[in-house]
Amino acid sequence: MAGGRPYDVPLSIGVRPMRDGAALVTVTGEIDIATVASLKAALAPLTADQSVRLLVCDLSEVSFFGAAAISVLLDARAALIRRDGRLRLVATERMVIRPLSLVHLLDVLPVSPDIRAALLDQSP
Repeated sequence: MAGGRPYDVPLSIGVRPMRDGAALVTVTGEIDIATVASLKAALAPLTADQSVRLLVCDLSEVSFFGAAAISVLLDARAALIRRDGRLRLVATERMVIRPLSLVHLLDVLPVSPDIRAALLDQSP
């Protein structure tokens, strides 16, 4: 479609350990019903890993953030909370912040402006 929004933007997910007890998941592309299973698969081992106390999801390069993404992040948060872990999101674009705001989840899924701030956030 010339001049329109590109479709089928591939989802890329990178995972790396940060400091003791922290892991970073970097997501690029569209998180929608067609790609959300990949995000869920990337987060599952981290939420089950007892050594991961803080999971940071960098969504600053996400070009579409659908309801399915919110559901997966809520599930990841619940799994982490059950073992006293925390989930923090990194986002600065409306594409991610607006849907979270509309469903009143910014307090539940805290958003930081950058990775450093997310790593330093000590709120529950």
